Amino acid sequence: MRPFHLAFPVNNLIDTERFYVDIIGCSIGRRTPTSINFNFHGHQIVAHLVEQMPDNTNGGQIDGKQVPPFHFGLVMEWQQWHQFRDNLEHQDVNFRLKPHIRYPGKIGEQATMFLDDPSGNSLEFKSFFDDSRLFATVAGMESEIGGGKINHPNTQ
Repeated sequence: MRPFHLAFPVNNLIDTERFYVDIIGCSIGRRTPTSINFNFHGHQIVAHLVEQMPDNTNGGQIDGKQVPPFHFGLVMEWQQWHQFRDNLEHQDVNFRLKPHIRYPGKIGEQATMFLDDPSGNSLEFKSFFDDSRLFATVAGMESEIGGGKINHPNTQ
């Protein structure tokens, strides 16, 4: 499978570049006066300058916090996620949803955190101790939040 491409709106290219390069660790590819291509850990994301940001506030709750329905991010390796979290905390980044373990004791147990770019786009970074659980569910519990309880929790 080839890398994915995602285009998203921003209202300030200077702040956007600073965030994606200095905070997230992206490198810059091509650019125009109204857009910047970023290498997002091997994937192409493109920030497009807009006059007005769309209203993405009408969404659901994740772990009791309002998170826009439009968000994107990465599934990282377990140690990589923890190192990235530590780096973000060292930079005093403001989290929309602080780093934590979601769905403890369930097959979908994951480390997760959300942060917003300067234009208000939400990014989620998550990790599974066992990558095989990314899409896993317990038979008969596919619709349960977290994919169903497991008999043998992760041992981190």
